[in-house]
Amino acid sequence: LKSCESGKRFYSKEYIACIDRTDIVIAPIAEDDDCMTIVTREQLRSYCGNSVLYLEHTDIDNVSDYNTPPEVALLDEDKLSYPLTLRRWQEGDSFIPFGMIGRKKISDLLTDRKMSVIEKSRQFVLLSGEDIVWVVGCRIDDRYRITNRTENILKITKQTLNG
Repeated sequence: LKSCESGKRFYSKEYIACIDRTDIVIAPIAEDDDCMTIVTREQLRSYCGNSVLYLEHTDIDNVSDYNTPPEVALLDEDKLSYPLTLRRWQEGDSFIPFGMIGRKKISDLLTDRKMSVIEKSRQFVLLSGEDIVWVVGCRIDDRYRITNRTENILKITKQTLNG
């Protein structure tokens, strides 16, 4: 932590650790905190709430099964713009769900999934530029799906932490 730049933030389920010059400050996460973190191409993992995202860069030839559970996202890496942004969803956020043509609001997706208010408040999204590419643990954006032209894949696996 001390080797990072001042202002860098790390999140757990209920707390934030922030680098402030030479100190590490730990505090409860504020209700209005969007829990935004930056994800670089070099990172192997990123934390969001009580989960960790494992990132793997691979070639299309190394993927044997394209039918993945919602906790795994297979994205066309050549369409992504780094660094990526990981944050809680915000009112008005929308994306194009895999398999659909039109846009859908994240709030509608979460309601359709019958998520509780608490679950909704802890929902994260992954962005490339201004585009939401994955509603973490739910659904990827159709524009970033794997196609017959895909060469490079970013595989992201969400794992819930205990505690």
